[in-house]
Amino acid sequence: MGELNREIIYAISQMKEFERFLDSDLDCCVLMDMHLALLASMVRAAHERGKRVFFHLDLLRGISADEYGCEFACQYLKADGIISSKVKVIEAAKKNRKTAILRLFLMDSKSLERGLTLCNNCQPDYVEILPGIACSILPYLRTRTASKLMCGGLIRTPEELHACFAAGACAVTISKMDTIRQYREKYDS
Repeated sequence: MGELNREIIYAISQMKEFERFLDSDLDCCVLMDMHLALLASMVRAAHERGKRVFFHLDLLRGISADEYGCEFACQYLKADGIISSKVKVIEAAKKNRKTAILRLFLMDSKSLERGLTLCNNCQPDYVEILPGIACSILPYLRTRTASKLMCGGLIRTPEELHACFAAGACAVTISKMDTIRQYREKYDS
């Protein structure tokens, strides 16, 4: 399991985006809204290029978003990691020695406290905070959980992507390749 350190994870929901990912210098992607029949060949193609593939198990078609679907994704499809909002799925990913990312939707204080309880009970490798534009909450979350923190969702500009890293995110999931390019031009120079 490779550590995520200021990593941009390309969120992919179309084959055309996956082909772009393969040709890019990005190291990691998350597949969502893809059909089960495509997943094994996609993982093989990425692995041949030294890239990692995470599955957003809650958003894939044709595979169950439960611990059995997770075992299938890890053992048969060879996913490098699993993203899910379900504790049982995160626990199954950890049992299979894959990167386990718990996705938390923060809508209010109650969802924040519930999410922290879930996080501290299942101890995922990473916690992805949604929406990513709420990254100002990361310093507080760091005091409440030992899991590493990521951001994702509603990130549209290079400045928003930069703000996530500046707040302490170790990775950001984003579906906009143009925003990634603009971020690198502005902040990686």
